[in-house]
Parts: sequence; C-alpha cells; structure tokens
Amino acid sequence: MKKTKLILITVLVSVILLACLGCLGYFGAKTVRRTRLRMAARSAFAAEEWKKAEKLLTEYVGKDPDSEEDIVRLAQVYRHFGNTGEEMHSWYKASALNPLKPEYWDSYTECAMNARDFGHLYSSLGRKLVLNADLAPKDRIRYLICAVMTKRIKEAEKFYGETIKADPEAFKKDDLGRFAEFLVVSDRQAPVERTNFINDGMKSDDPVVRLESILRYLVDLEMSDEDEDSVFEQEETMLKEALALNRYAVIPILANVYFFRLRFSSVIEIAEPYLADIENAMLSLFYAESCVYAGQSEKLKSLAEKTGTLGLKYRLLSSYFEALYDFSQGMEKSDDLAKHMQETSGAVKTDLSNLINLQIALNSDDMEKMCVSLETIMRNPPFYNIRERACTAVRHYMVAKIGEKPELAEDTRMIKLAHLLSTVDKADPLLMRIRISDLRKKNMLSSQILQENLDVFPVDPYLLQVAAEYELFTNGDPEKCIEYTERFYALKDEKRSSTFDLLHMLALELSGKIDEATKEYTALVDNTEMDRKILYRYFRFCIDHERQAELSKMAARLSSSDVPDLKALAPFFRAEELFLQEKKDEALSVLESAKTDNPDFALRAASLFSSYDKLDQALSRYLALVGKHSDQKLVLADIAEVYLAKGMKPEALSYAKQAWETNHDDGIGQFVYAKMLVANGLYQDANKALIIPRRKIELPGEVRGLWTDIMLHCVREDIEKEQFRRALDRTNHYLTLFPDDATFLEFKARAEQELKKQQDSQKNEQ
Repeated sequence: MKKTKLILITVLVSVILLACLGCLGYFGAKTVRRTRLRMAARSAFAAEEWKKAEKLLTEYVGKDPDSEEDIVRLAQVYRHFGNTGEEMHSWYKASALNPLKPEYWDSYTECAMNARDFGHLYSSLGRKLVLNADLAPKDRIRYLICAVMTKRIKEAEKFYGETIKADPEAFKKDDLGRFAEFLVVSDRQAPVERTNFINDGMKSDDPVVRLESILRYLVDLEMSDEDEDSVFEQEETMLKEALALNRYAVIPILANVYFFRLRFSSVIEIAEPYLADIENAMLSLFYAESCVYAGQSEKLKSLAEKTGTLGLKYRLLSSYFEALYDFSQGMEKSDDLAKHMQETSGAVKTDLSNLINLQIALNSDDMEKMCVSLETIMRNPPFYNIRERACTAVRHYMVAKIGEKPELAEDTRMIKLAHLLSTVDKADPLLMRIRISDLRKKNMLSSQILQENLDVFPVDPYLLQVAAEYELFTNGDPEKCIEYTERFYALKDEKRSSTFDLLHMLALELSGKIDEATKEYTALVDNTEMDRKILYRYFRFCIDHERQAELSKMAARLSSSDVPDLKALAPFFRAEELFLQEKKDEALSVLESAKTDNPDFALRAASLFSSYDKLDQALSRYLALVGKHSDQKLVLADIAEVYLAKGMKPEALSYAKQAWETNHDDGIGQFVYAKMLVANGLYQDANKALIIPRRKIELPGEVRGLWTDIMLHCVREDIEKEQFRRALDRTNHYLTLFPDDATFLEFKARAEQELKKQQDSQKNEQ
C-alpha cells in the first residue's frame, strides 16, 4: 500500500514538473520572439528604414505598451513621415508613462496644436487642470485656444477672465498668447481691428498663429464679394505656401478646396503621396471620389484593398470604394453595387453616395428610398452633374412607370418625386400635371398658382381644363371659365372635347346666356350620338330653364328612334313638357307608362311621384334603383323619406341608417338618419348622429329645426335625470350658434344653479 502511494506521488510530481517546464518553455519562447521583434525594430530605426521601422515598432509597442523608449522611437518615425496626428498620440503615451520628462508633454502639446486636434488637447489639459488646480503659462494659452476652437465659448471667457485677473500681461508675452486673446475678444472688435490682427498673424514666426490666421483670412475671403476665380487663386496660393508650415493639416484643407472647385486631378496629385504615409479618412474619401470624377477609377481597387486593412471605420470606407468602382465601371444594376453600399451601413453621406443609393433604389423599384435620396440631393447645393443625372434618371423612371400604370401618377411617392423634380424643371408637362392634380386634391390650388403654370404652359389642355373648372366651381367666375374653354377651342391640334363643351355650356348658363347654352347643348347631344349622360344633363337643363320647345322636339325625336333604350326615354321628356304646361295628371299618367333601365331618368321619375304623394309608385321605382344608381346615399335617403310619409317608421329608420353608413361625415346622410331617429323617438342617438360644429356657422332652416328639437328633448331629459353637467355642455353648444335663444338660456341658468348647489353641498359635507 505504501509502495503504491509512493508511486502515485512520484507520478504526480513528475506531471507538475513537466507542466511547469512546458509553461516556462512557452513563456520563454514568447519572450525570445518579443526580444527579436524589439531588436529588429530598433535595428530598422537605426538604419533609418522608416517604413520597416514603423511596422515593427507599431507591432512591438502593441505587445509591450510600457516600452517608453520604443514609443519615443515610434513618435520620431511618425515625425519623419509628417504624420503629426500619430506622433501626437505617441508623445501622449510617453508622457503618461514618464511624467518626469516634461519634453514629452511639450512635444505632445506642440503636435496637438499642429495637428489641429483641439478636442484631444482640450480634454488632456482639462484633466491636468482638475488634478493640479492650475496649468503652466503655455498650457493656459493652449487651453484657452482649444476651448474656443471646440466652441466652449462660455468656458473660454470665464478662463480668460480668471487668467487676466491673476496676470494682466498673461496674453501679451508672445504671438500665441496674443492669438489666444484675439480668439476670445474678436467678436467684440471692429472689423478693421480684426482684419489687421489677421494680417499681422499671417506674418508671425509662430507656425500655429500663422496657419490659423491664414485660415481665418480665407474664411473671410470666401464670404467676400470677390470674383470666384480670384478667390480660388488666392486660396490655392496661400495654402500651397502654408504647406511648408504644416503638411499634415494643410493637405486635407487644400484637397477640400480643390474638390469643391471640381479640380479633381489636383486632389489626386496632392492626396496620393500624403495617403502613402498617413491615414486620413476624409482625404481618402475626397481622393476616391475624385478618381471617379477624373476618370481614374482603376486606382480604386488598390485603395479599397489597402483601406480594408485599417480598422472598422476604414473597412466601411473600403466597401464604399468598392461601390464607387462598380458604379464607375457602368455596373449600376449589378448586385455587387447594392451589396457594397449596404456594407457601408450608411456611414458615407456625399452627393455621389446619394446618387448611387438613388440608382440602387431605381433598380429595385423602391420609391421610398428614391424619395429620400432625391430629396437629399435636391436639398444640397448643386455639385458637379449629380443633380442633373439624378433628375434625368428619376424622370425616365416616372415616364416608364406611369406609362405602364397610369394610376401611379396618383401615388403619394410619385407625387413627391414630381414636386422635387419641379424645383429645377418647371417646364416639364408631366411633372406639372402630377403637381397640379395633387394640389387640386388637397384644395391648395389658387388662381396665382394656375396663372404661374399657364405662363409656362399656355396651351396645355389638362391645365386649361383644371383652370376652367377651378374658376367656375371654386371661384364662381363663369366668364373666366369661358375664357379658358375658348382658349382650348383655339388650339388647332386638339380634337373637340365634350369635357370642355360641358364646362363652356355650364359657364354660359351661369352667365345667363341661356339661348347660347341651349344651342351648344343641342349640338353636343348630336355630336356625341345621344350619349346617355349628356342627354340626361340636357334633359335637366331644359327642365331648369323651362325650355318647352326643346323638350317637345326631343320627345318626338326619341319616339321615332330605332334604338329601344332611346325610345324608352321619350315619355320622360314628354312628361316634363306637360308639367311645364301645368298638366300634372296627364304628366303623371305618361310617367306611369315610362319604363327605363337608365338610373338617372328612373330616379327623376321616382322623385316626381314622391313630390306628388304617389308614394307606392315612387317607392317601387326607388327600390329598383338600390345597387344600380351611382348615388346610393341619395337613393337610400329618398326611400327612408317615402317610408316615413307612409307611416312606416322602422323601415324608414333602416334605410336612413344605410344611407348614413355610406359616409358618416356626409351632411345629407347625417340629417336623414337623425330625422328618422327622432321619428322613432331616439333623441339621444339622433344627437350623436347629427354632428354640429362647436363654432358659429349658418345652419339651413330644416337642419336648425331638427337640431333644436333634438337638443330640447336631450337637455330636458338630462335635467330630469339630474345630469346637470351634460345638460350645461349641450346648452353651451347650442348657445354657441344661437346665443339669444331664451329657452336654452333658461336651461343654462337652471343647470348652473343646480351644479352650484351640488358643489355647496359637497363643501358642507367636508
């Protein structure tokens, strides 16, 4: 047993020793590899093999972030390349590792100012200020500059005041200090003082003051009234001179100037050597899009590959560069284009990216995305030919789609596209028709809008028709309507239109030119080969204006017709002629024999029988029209009235409810339904059905009478049930329209008195 135990202990100790040796071997090998990497990095640095040194030092510092010496070496490598931003971060790390070396901090702050990374420096100085309760004189100046540059104006003014109070000469000792003070007080200076300071600053020996003064001068130059070419020439000259001061910060600014002046080849020329040494997302974007605009898209593939290795932000850019390549190669409809744009996750928002997204939306028939992309393009200032390309592509799409499906012209998204396109093209008839139709539906048309469009489209038939209808039905100006219809008649290339003829005749009628209108109606009936709708309108015209002769002629003409359904209409014309001759019984006798499938004429006969108390004849004709006449609400309402006249109240209520249910907001349906509810004693329901606004309006006499009856019953019932608050609410509603009604004033006083009693009683109980 002891022997077995000894064996087990020996095995266990061996396993532990082997494990320890394995760990030592692993960590030993890892240490050896790291040592070799450090030696190789330092060797490359000593040999001034800068690219190799950058790669090896970056890798080594990643493995050993506490290696102060190698972080400093990496900072010096970045300085060689002019990569001021990365140099700044390296000095910041070195300073954090060894605060006892102030030269690290000084190098960091100098780089941050030159890199124009005011946000990073502001945060660093802010932490130092909190920890130490103060800053060194130079850092105070830099902190003030960073506060202004990062838009922390109140903080800057407070800090400036405190510093001046402690040392009135704090900002007078050098150019950087004077510049810091200028930033705080410049808004309070006279323009000439500000200009003089900037001009002096552009001659300063301090590189930060000089560059920032140049940039301020260029901003003022952009806002001036100088010639655009002259402004560009000065910008280019001054920024090129500033390159010697600070290549890192100036190249992206100069590239921005070139890009928005459409000097794409110049962007490529200055960006390529810069991007070979320094990562800059915005400059990469300018460079890539410039390659597309300048026809050098072959450079995009290598750019996309290189950019894809630089981290998440750059991977999104890499996908966009792939999309740019696809787009520039005429692959607008490829799946790759959509895939690469989707991979960008919407991170890139430029005019060109909007155009690509628009193209993808066009390919996929996604009108929602089309609207978003086109709206963004139209909202942005015009750049290159983006807007023209976008508008042309969308218009072609609209023409094709509306050609296939005309109803798409009424789609809200298609309407939005039309409104967007019309901001740059007001002479397109398709866009005009879609917009005018939309404005008309929204009741947003006006004479001014119509006239503005008529100035552009003086002979457009659609616009002339809309204008004629608007003036006649909205403005009540028949003379203006006649003007527009006659402008249509003057067009040589347009055929005669019954729409314009009917408008013209109605305008003549409303102008009192009845004889002229009669001639045109007669001619139109003939020209349209007795179109049944037009024949009925002629029929009503003759009735309204008591044209016995025309009724008689048409009755005779229809009687001799070989067309059965036309022959069946003759009695209707004959009966109306007899009514005008006051031969009521003979007229009704003729109508008794009149039979037709035409719902308009049949409804007229039913209405006449109803008005002369021939209720059974009226009811049979009305019931035959259920489901056949275009105005079902009117048919159902008339049936309800007939049933009520016959004393059949439940049946009247049933049909009135059907009329109301066709459209709860329709005034006629509400009135008839409420009337039948009252007839059946259902006043509370009638009050709900008859919607009367709570504002001063004119009510027709019949509506006022019905509503008064309803409200009288409802308020009395409320008072009987001691529902005084509801009684007061209804009374106030009624008095809003009829404030002098004595009965409802008494109701109001009674309700208020009872409510006061209730309130007093509650107080006493408390």
